[in-house]
Amino acid sequence: AQSAPIAAQQLNTTSLVNVAGRQRMLAQRMTKAYLMLGQGIDPDGARTILQESIQLFETQLAALKALPPDAAQAKSLAQVDAMWARCKPLLTAHPTRLGADVLYDLSEELQQVAHHVTLGYRDAGNLPLDQLVNLAGRQRMLSQRMMKFYLYETWEINTAPADMELHLARAHFTAVLLQMETSPLTAPKIKAQVAELRRVWEPYQAVLFARRDATRMRRDALLAAGLSERVLESTEKLVAMLVAMAPIGEKH
Repeated sequence: AQSAPIAAQQLNTTSLVNVAGRQRMLAQRMTKAYLMLGQGIDPDGARTILQESIQLFETQLAALKALPPDAAQAKSLAQVDAMWARCKPLLTAHPTRLGADVLYDLSEELQQVAHHVTLGYRDAGNLPLDQLVNLAGRQRMLSQRMMKFYLYETWEINTAPADMELHLARAHFTAVLLQMETSPLTAPKIKAQVAELRRVWEPYQAVLFARRDATRMRRDALLAAGLSERVLESTEKLVAMLVAMAPIGEKH
């Protein structure tokens, strides 16, 4: 669902918000894939997702670091670097319950520092479109975040806080989706893609929350994981449409 970032010198602020925002999503998606592997849920697919996500995360981080120096963003990117140095050895090792438990907090910290970088680019551009890209891009992250916490519940690790975070992520996702559906700032083709996102979101939501016991959740995990990828693909299309609306001449 993702593509490699374009050359650093071609990135405008809207594209920077997109690329940095995708890092937030990858922090969640990599952990999702790790949890799938550890529980034997579509091992081949999970391994592919994990490897591709790691490669894309590192490629995008290198592209952002190659931009002309900015003191504030350089500090934020250094924090991403430091967190990534802690996460990568776990993500590339054989998945275990202990590793999953450690990743519970580390993946949160990685997502948070990536979010800080994203907000820095959003504020630098100070454009309504950049704010929309940030919001739509955060939907990508939430789509993976929900599945991540679902899988913590199926593995019975940090079950109570994971369930709370799963419900909070749904609340944020549905609120922003409604905001986009009612926004006067979006073109007809954007509205159509938002409607498509709603269409794929509903069955994903139904599977995620039509359960209360670990046995049923484990039974539905493969289906939920597949739907999480469909929602991610739809959000990526939406973000790409928004990024394409940026003025050609606007450079970082």
